Amino acid sequence: MLRQYIDEVQQLLNDQTGQFFPLSTLTMYINKSRRRIAAISGCIRCVPPGTMTHPAQEIYPFSDWISLIQGIIPGAESILYCRSLAVSMGIGGWKPLWRRIPWTDFQARFRVYNSTFFGTIADPGWYAQLGEGPAGALYLAPIPAQQLPMEVDLTLVPAPLFSDDDPDPIPYPWNDAVPYWAATLALLQQQRREDAQAMALLFNADLPMCASVVAPQLIQSAYAPGIMRTA
Repeated sequence: MLRQYIDEVQQLLNDQTGQFFPLSTLTMYINKSRRRIAAISGCIRCVPPGTMTHPAQEIYPFSDWISLIQGIIPGAESILYCRSLAVSMGIGGWKPLWRRIPWTDFQARFRVYNSTFFGTIADPGWYAQLGEGPAGALYLAPIPAQQLPMEVDLTLVPAPLFSDDDPDPIPYPWNDAVPYWAATLALLQQQRREDAQAMALLFNADLPMCASVVAPQLIQSAYAPGIMRTA
């Protein structure tokens, strides 16, 4: 996939022979573009299997789940943020979504108990995320008193591409937008600001199209014509 990205960026730059932009430079910009698109769109998404709460554990670092994620999505590097969290009320029981609140609110409401707010979950609890990327972690309240199945819906950051053999987890149609931002960065490097601005407009126009493709209007019910919703 890296070679395809490079070819497309070179075409946008009218530099098919690589006279003005070394491959190492284009590779750096391609990887920056991939990370940007993954962060903007949330297109790399995973609910890793086997995540559990642990007795008396309040904090769940993202780093604990990296190996689970990479086993499902080769080419994922780290977790950017958590979209939602659900904890089962017993093995095989009801698994409601917990309520997310800002970290400062969480600190004021629940950490005032100084790690004494424990409980077997009988009602959806609260959680907060502190930090992003590899340094991020989730904080749970009440602190689980037993091991229970937990589901975390995570948005991921892709690992850099260094060769054509490296897997690229960015799916279509988002991968079509990668060359536009990489070319924008290359043009900025050459101080070609007007050309860079024109390329950035192509990038910004492509993202809404990608979003419309992955979240089209769907018929809510075949028996209720005219009722539409967005996925």
